[in-house]
Amino acid sequence: MAMNEIRQQARKSAAERVARLREQRADLVKKQEELSATVMTALAERDAVIADSERRAGAALKELASSGLNLAEAAQWCDLVGKEAARLVRLAAQPATADGEAMARETVSGER
Repeated sequence: MAMNEIRQQARKSAAERVARLREQRADLVKKQEELSATVMTALAERDAVIADSERRAGAALKELASSGLNLAEAAQWCDLVGKEAARLVRLAAQPATADGEAMARETVSGER
């Protein structure tokens, strides 16, 4: 085999190897993107469920308080501290959205 043929074969093998590595990396990045989207979707769904649950709890707590108890007494009935009870009542005053987006933002923002 001539030296030129050896070099050409080596270059071809190297180029094929680089192409395989690029394809593997592209597949890995695609998989990572899909998993990232799955995580973010699941967390958004969780936040929406939590926000809706907290809004409903706040509405019930507000109704409990309007039954003749003040908010502190109603909170005590539910084993809540006053600050948490007030937060839930504030959430109940917010309009419900189909996906809980506004409430999910408040829940995530740290007012929990």
